[in-house]
Amino acid sequence: MAEPPAPAEALRLTGIRKSFNAGSPNAVEILHGIDLTLQQGEFCALIGPSGSGKSTLLNIIGLLDRQSAGQLSIGGDPTAGLSDAALTELRGRRIGFVFQAHNLIGAFTALENVMMPRLLASNWPDATMRQAAAALLAKVGLERWADARVNNLSGGQAQRVAIARALAMDPVLVLADEPTGNLDTAAADSVFDLLRHMNRQRGTTFLVVTHDPRLAARCDRVIELVDGLVRADTRQQATGPA
Repeated sequence: MAEPPAPAEALRLTGIRKSFNAGSPNAVEILHGIDLTLQQGEFCALIGPSGSGKSTLLNIIGLLDRQSAGQLSIGGDPTAGLSDAALTELRGRRIGFVFQAHNLIGAFTALENVMMPRLLASNWPDATMRQAAAALLAKVGLERWADARVNNLSGGQAQRVAIARALAMDPVLVLADEPTGNLDTAAADSVFDLLRHMNRQRGTTFLVVTHDPRLAARCDRVIELVDGLVRADTRQQATGPA
């Protein structure tokens, strides 16, 4: 019997290093050679103490900053040698973002915020774009609030809009940076459950930065960064609702 095909790679990092003030007497290397591969459909936590390099690493993975050395590919697309414009285009197509502060446009409706990634890609709204955004809002339980301005939503509702927006381009990878950090426990659990549900339903890979050990324990894999190095990479039986 033939072996089943290996899952596609959502992310591959090889020898990623990042230095600031390179070439000067006060040069500081923050990341010291990160090797990491995430497969399609994985749900991973990235943990570590403050100053360990998590934000720096996330910015590099999200193509918001360039590494000083090493190779990075997203969904099988290598990034070496790409121009800033090409990196922006790849980021828009392949990566979704959920931030601690949801970073929505407060004067826009929930529907308009979810439409924004596709609007930026095409420069003109159409009915298909609106239908896709409405379908995503329904999936995150906010169809009734599609026309509400996000300034009028609760923190948990706004974060659900942000999750829908992150999925608007059907990315291979979603980066969630402390997505529950500004929420109370009940809202945090609800948002985390939604992230997990969308991961399982859509097969999207998630990398979630969190300081909450309860939430990390509910991930399939926990990657611990300490002093710019991966100190532990543990696969576990995740707990909690689907």
